[in-house]
Amino acid sequence: MNPIPQLDQLRRQMAEELTHNPQYRALKAMERFIADISSIYENAPEAALGVEIDEPNRKIAQAIENHLKGETAPASIVKNASYLPVHRVA
Repeated sequence: MNPIPQLDQLRRQMAEELTHNPQYRALKAMERFIADISSIYENAPEAALGVEIDEPNRKIAQAIENHLKGETAPASIVKNASYLPVHRVA
């Protein structure tokens, strides 16, 4: 009994069955598309895109990237006057 050739044959058979599954093919196509787009935008500098990002938009973009990476940055939240029920208009 040869377990390595049998496992290799089983792996090939499972890969063949997966390629006939439409969801698997769609998933692989999406992965290729995301990889292509990522490679394009990782190598393109902001100046080459012709987009001038102002300070607030840059901070928002950085916060989103940090959130996606799981990092946290010190929050700079400006609070307005606190709400008091006395200020409520009847």
